Order: sequence, then structure tokens, then C-alpha cells
Amino acid sequence: MDTCWIMPALWVAGQVLAGLLLADFATGVIHWFQDRYGDPSWPVIGHAIYMNQEHHKRPRFFLTGTVWKRNREVWMVCAATALLLLFLDSFTTLSGSFVFFGLFANEVHGASHRTGRENGPFIRALQRTGLIQNPLHHAAHHRRAKNTHYCTMTNWVNPVLDSIRFFPAIERVVFLSTGIRPRFDSTVPPRFQDTAR
Repeated sequence: MDTCWIMPALWVAGQVLAGLLLADFATGVIHWFQDRYGDPSWPVIGHAIYMNQEHHKRPRFFLTGTVWKRNREVWMVCAATALLLLFLDSFTTLSGSFVFFGLFANEVHGASHRTGRENGPFIRALQRTGLIQNPLHHAAHHRRAKNTHYCTMTNWVNPVLDSIRFFPAIERVVFLSTGIRPRFDSTVPPRFQDTAR
């Protein structure tokens, strides 16, 4: 039996998985930036920041909109990224899977706010594997100070970033280099505010 296809197939599968994890990491960085520094009055991205802040007040708020309303900014960023990769002749299995999974970031996030019945058996099965984020994992972001579990796609990237205190380290660098502190989140009770970290 010819098995010469196994190694290339494993390589492609690894690239696809790495693209998913990179997309998850990207959701975390964007989410962190919106939560900690974003201002709804900013041009272009202000709407996305506003929606994110409303989401903290009413977690299921963004599920009431259309698929287009929920995803338009993400899809535009993914389209621009894909065009840039093509222009730079850097569109590979890894970068392609990064863009592909990025297209579904808000829908995966939405699934973590839906009930099991709303999601159906296929999504529930994926959530059980951790391949897409389950509601229990994502709920950790909405508790207390809302300063952990920024990544919204899988159950795998947040534990690594939180264990090494990745985002607090970046906030310290931002503060030491610019004097800018993370903004106050009105949905976080004062006893859990941590802007001084």
C-alpha cells in the first residue's frame, strides 16, 4: 500500500490547524484592543467598538442582528488581508486557512452565546472538542473584570496567553512607552477594575 501521501497530508492538516490558532490569536488581540483601548467615536472602526461594548452590557445583543451586520467589519478585514497576501504572493495553506477561519470568527463567537438547542448537534460536537469555543470557556471572559479569555474561536489559545499573562504584559509596555492606561469599562464592578495592573 502506497503511503507517500501521509506526510504531505499531515503537513497540510498542520498548516490548516495553525491557521485556525493564528485566527484565534488575532481575535484575541483585536478583542483586547477594543476592550481596553477602543473608543466608539473613532472613525471607521468605532462601530465595531460600540458593538463590542454593547456586547459586554448585553451579551446576546449582537445575535439579534443580521449575519451581515454581525460580520461586515470582519469580512472586510479578511478580504483586505487576502488581497494583500495575493499581492505579496504570500497566499499559502497557512495564510489561506488564517483568512478562511477569520471569516467565521464572529459566528463562532456567537455560537458560544447560544444555547445547545440553538446551536444544534454539529456545533455542540465541535464545541465539545474545543475546536470551536464552548459557552463555558467563553463565559470566563464575561465574569468579573473581563480581562481574560479574549480569544473567541477555540478553547486552546486562551489558557496559554492567560498563563503567561500576555495581555497584561502588553499593557505594561504600552503604559511605560506612552503613559496610556487601559480605559475604564463601565460594565465591570469597581472592585474588579484593574487598570493599574
